[in-house]
Amino acid sequence: MADFINATILKDNSSDSSKKYKGTVYLRKDCYSKIESLITLTESTSRNDVIEKAVAFYFGFITSQLSQEFLCSTVGSKVEGLVGTLGTRIARGNFREAVEMDMLTRMLATVVHVSKGDYDKLRVKSIHEVKTTNGSIDILKAVNESESGDLSE
Repeated sequence: MADFINATILKDNSSDSSKKYKGTVYLRKDCYSKIESLITLTESTSRNDVIEKAVAFYFGFITSQLSQEFLCSTVGSKVEGLVGTLGTRIARGNFREAVEMDMLTRMLATVVHVSKGDYDKLRVKSIHEVKTTNGSIDILKAVNESESGDLSE
């Protein structure tokens, strides 16, 4: 005769985990009807097989949900931290570049004397070029234009 399961047996790690124990389960009639249907659907041999498969499936489902929630929160916070760090690094790089550009512009302004009108034409042309080329600057085209003296194109 099969042994009845109890708390002592559950706590005993030395007992054989593949051994089956008898237990009492109270289920409604409709639940037993579902079990009977699952016997044929899953090609199980008994109600015990169906209940064991159902418990194993549900346990896997619940533990995977917990793992998924843990991974989503962990990975999400890690990505958020990396993006924040990257944003800070980009902002610092942009600041350094702006300082260097300001220094270069001021040095160039002291060497080359450009009238206000020529400066305004050059600025309009530069804005147009950057917009149309998406920031890609052709140095040869700029040299040819400066040699011809045409800033108005």
